[in-house]
Amino acid sequence: MSDTNSSPATRLRKAWNVSVRGYDHTETYFAPTAGKARMMAFYRAEDVSVVHITVRRQKASDVHLPARDPMADEMSDAEIHCLLHAFGANGNDPTKAGYRDYFYTSRNDPVLCALAQRGLMTPNSQDKWEDGMTYFIMTDRGKQIAMSLVPEYCA
Repeated sequence: MSDTNSSPATRLRKAWNVSVRGYDHTETYFAPTAGKARMMAFYRAEDVSVVHITVRRQKASDVHLPARDPMADEMSDAEIHCLLHAFGANGNDPTKAGYRDYFYTSRNDPVLCALAQRGLMTPNSQDKWEDGMTYFIMTDRGKQIAMSLVPEYCA
């Protein structure tokens, strides 16, 4: 049976509804399998047995991520790292990706200047920051590429 909501050009971050016996709330976990979602809940809970954790598929909360953009193949590891950092996606929780769209650094930073030349970042035109420093703001194209690089799950 195929998933009619996704196409070959997307990646799927599966959502799971997790409840723990004795607690009156449920929580959504993102994991590739029910077993991994169960273990994520187990490691966060105190004094709970694995058998007390119920996991159900929550397809309505799945996240469809775009496939890797071909432009990413032309970028250096440092450029990818900085783009993901500006997007808020290089921490331990990839579900927070997109909560920001800027990078504060030297106006002459070679990696950020290279991203600006690619049209993925734009240096702020105001010079009201510290001497020689600026905010590089992501363009819409930069956000698209960053989203295509966001991992599906925590490492």
